[in-house]
Amino acid sequence: MALKALIFDFDGLMVDTEQSIFNAYRKIFTEHGAELPLSTWEGIIGSTGHRDRIFLDLEQQIGRPVDRDDLRERARQEHHGISSQLPAIDGVATQIADAQRLGLGLGVASSSTVAWVHGHLQRLGLIQHFGILCTREDVVEVKPNPEIYALAAYRLGVEPQEAVALEDSPNGIASAKAAGLFCVAIPNPLTASMNLDAADMHVPTLAALSLDNIAERLGG
Repeated sequence: MALKALIFDFDGLMVDTEQSIFNAYRKIFTEHGAELPLSTWEGIIGSTGHRDRIFLDLEQQIGRPVDRDDLRERARQEHHGISSQLPAIDGVATQIADAQRLGLGLGVASSSTVAWVHGHLQRLGLIQHFGILCTREDVVEVKPNPEIYALAAYRLGVEPQEAVALEDSPNGIASAKAAGLFCVAIPNPLTASMNLDAADMHVPTLAALSLDNIAERLGG
């Protein structure tokens, strides 16, 4: 089946926002005399609901409740301040240009909010290239549920088998594969040690990806 669309994950794939949010919460744990290992964070990358899960873990470690709203806001402010200065990951512009050369529809499927994704793409001068943005507001359940990728393909007017998903996390890969998309795993520094074997293809960096090779592999 011919390749007709390319769908990007956002956090950690287009902009390395994953490291800053992890660092913000790890700092909070450290201040409370607790530890936030990467193994705990791994299960929530690419999804949502992480705040309640990690606050529960923090409270269990220190043996008392914390002011979750206050800590959540502190982490948010630190994360947003750092993220607002981050560039697009190397290879983003190249893949957009190659997709346009091949006549592919372009979309984003992210478990973040539309304000977050749209704001960053606008800041980076990339928003005009994307026909659709699918975010947490558009679905009942985010990744690893397949709903967001199924919706992205539908909005782009293609069958899932005609689209390729670019993902950096186990949750994102599970979502794309369950929706029927061909999925390329492209790890970031935070997910490089995680198991991304469920993807159809692995490349070390976004810049190393060849859409021509994928189009050939998919038959068009």
